[in-house]
Amino acid sequence: MPGSNRKKKRSHSANANSGRKRSRLAKPGGDVQKTDSGISDVLMFQECAQAILNGSTESTDTNDAASIFFELANSPLIGYQINNHQTIVIRQDGNCAIHTGGIVWETSYLLAQFLTEKYGSDSNDDTINHHPLGKTLEIGAGCGMLGLILATNGLSSKVVLTEAYEVMANLKENVDENVIGKGDSISPYEQKSQMRGVHRTKYQPACPKHCVSVRQLRWDHIKTDIKACGANSNSKCASEHDLEPHSFDTIIGTDVVFAPALVSPLLKTISKMARKKKKKSKKTTAEKSTLIYLCLQVRCPDSHALLFAEAHKHGLEVIDVSDELKSSKCSWGLECLILQMKVVSKKDK
Repeated sequence: MPGSNRKKKRSHSANANSGRKRSRLAKPGGDVQKTDSGISDVLMFQECAQAILNGSTESTDTNDAASIFFELANSPLIGYQINNHQTIVIRQDGNCAIHTGGIVWETSYLLAQFLTEKYGSDSNDDTINHHPLGKTLEIGAGCGMLGLILATNGLSSKVVLTEAYEVMANLKENVDENVIGKGDSISPYEQKSQMRGVHRTKYQPACPKHCVSVRQLRWDHIKTDIKACGANSNSKCASEHDLEPHSFDTIIGTDVVFAPALVSPLLKTISKMARKKKKKSKKTTAEKSTLIYLCLQVRCPDSHALLFAEAHKHGLEVIDVSDELKSSKCSWGLECLILQMKVVSKKDK
């Protein structure tokens, strides 16, 4: 996440769980666990979510979601099964002390399920082909789980995952491991990397390379990072690059509201990247507004209140749509919030 002063405050801290029995679902954090065949072990999200819904944990508290997410946060490798033949595998860096982008927060899983259920097809057997979310920007992408899911399952035509410099190394590694192929200039080492599975697991890369990219985007240095992206773009048109302002169909973020000082830069970033609201005229058709979703836990009440108070200054309206989480697949996330933002015209402010 942009900014290194974010506290690792979760709804379930390590100290709070120290007296609990560990779930059967995960190996303790640390080195990657391997099977007898030398293949790395992966803790699957769907298995954990089902355990929460069923109440089948071995913790002292029945149906203890906090304990299970504690297990997920401490597993070196975690997986998200998109369908029978596509799985995203993420390496976490839970030992990182300077930022919190090294682990996948529960809000990332929740927003992935929410968007898939709301905008995906009814079929569980295949990916989505019509790209309902279009070109998607993820702000504060962390390990890259959410963006990779949307790029792989077909919800988004392309996902631009953005982060601060401190988080980029692990984020880029996770994207590189999960994309299919690495171009015509693939080296023998990269060929071997693709053959051995994602992060040395049994799972093969599943994300189309052209559907995902990684860029630095610091909320308090947005102009600098947009300019740098354009200067380094391989596009024939200098204005058509990954961080082209007002070019995104969808903007998403999870656990990005945690410090009062970063609320205004966050809103400024969203406003800069979202499409301006344009009305229909005789010569033009009305342009579809950018779809914006944030999935949060209220870690800092002052920051949360500031988000609602300051949004209109940046041409945005915040709407709490958390009631939509009551569906069967998302009910485990009822302690989280889903906020939808809408771009408002000057007349609406």
